[in-house]
Amino acid sequence: MTSAPPGLDGKVVVVTGASRAGGIGRAICRQFAEAGAHVVVSDLGARATPDGHFEAPEATELEACVAEIEAAGGQAIGVSCDVSDGDDVAALVEAAVQRFGRLDVFVNNAGIAIESVPLVEVSSAGFRKTQEVNLLGTFHGIKMAARQMISQGGGGRIINTASQAGKSGWPMLSAYSSSKFGVIGLTQVAAKELGKHDITVNAVCPGTVDTELNNGPDGSWQMYAREYGITPEEVKERTLADIPLGRLQTPADVADLVTFLASDAGGYITGEAINTTGGQEMH
Repeated sequence: MTSAPPGLDGKVVVVTGASRAGGIGRAICRQFAEAGAHVVVSDLGARATPDGHFEAPEATELEACVAEIEAAGGQAIGVSCDVSDGDDVAALVEAAVQRFGRLDVFVNNAGIAIESVPLVEVSSAGFRKTQEVNLLGTFHGIKMAARQMISQGGGGRIINTASQAGKSGWPMLSAYSSSKFGVIGLTQVAAKELGKHDITVNAVCPGTVDTELNNGPDGSWQMYAREYGITPEEVKERTLADIPLGRLQTPADVADLVTFLASDAGGYITGEAINTTGGQEMH
């Protein structure tokens, strides 16, 4: 990103699911801080417990993200939060207001992708956990952020991380894809209800992002390789062939769109689910 979008200096921004090194949330926090915003970095942090479904980020990653922002001259605090718990999200908003005085932007970025197996093999527990984090967690974020923005006045911005898998169903991702379709529907409802308060609500729909979700030992390359009987390298090659821009997406690509929607330049956009996929998804 060559220059910060206008109107973010001094804004108070909360980003959930934000601490993992190399992740989308961390990139979003970094770009907001570079634009002069005060950033509340949130993730499971110290509240993470062994779950059996996914590997939670370490508490030290939350601290590291805050330290990274502060070292660059920005202002940030870290708040551990389980987005599937409404009381936790309410406390997150309260922590932001106590530290910085208000809330201007809330980014619902926390999400998981677990049990990436054929639909007939997905457990009820895994399916439920995915909805609790991805969809219920987004609901909690919209609800608690909107309450604060309405009470303080002056409008606000709510931005939800959906996915291209929320636009088109993806094999092996039944729980994840359905949760992201839900996020888009929830975005539209919230935009219609909150517009009268000058609160915009939008979703961003990333494509194939170059993170551990794809690259790890249990990532997408390995998952589809096992399913289709080819190598992970062949899966990656086929994926790149489907992306008109010819490269994988970076977390910074996603952050570019998020900060734009939060800026003055994005002020008349609401209720949208905007693709940022390099052309991999076109509707």
